[in-house]
Amino acid sequence: MTKILIIDDDRSMCKMLSDLVQQMGHDTVCEFTLKAGLNAAFSDSYDLVLLDVHLPDGNGLDIIPQIRKLHSSPEIIIMTGFGDEDGAEIAIKNGAWDYILKTDSPQKILLPLQRVFQYRDGLKKSQVLPVALNLDVKTSGTPLIL
Repeated sequence: MTKILIIDDDRSMCKMLSDLVQQMGHDTVCEFTLKAGLNAAFSDSYDLVLLDVHLPDGNGLDIIPQIRKLHSSPEIIIMTGFGDEDGAEIAIKNGAWDYILKTDSPQKILLPLQRVFQYRDGLKKSQVLPVALNLDVKTSGTPLIL
């Protein structure tokens, strides 16, 4: 199950996104300030952070590098109510997965979420688990000739 952190001061947007993601079978945590969002990000492991740009205590774009350095290395999708080409460029250059408008329909928001979930699932499946070697080798008594 994927765990998502939503950092957005718009409580109705948090509720809508949380409901959307939970209907897909994933867990969510909502925080409403940068400070609370960073505290949550450093306190738990998340697969995805949905991050608003304009928050009461700062700009979400400023914390992308901090979030990218977390141990769980969550993907980041930037959300904004105001489209800004410079903001989108900054977000992508700093490692954000996508930059979406809050005014988009839930269907347009859903597509990047699904892509992130598929990508993260692929990462988990591609990790090779260590194999225990059986070092108790029985020989037939024949010496090994090299």
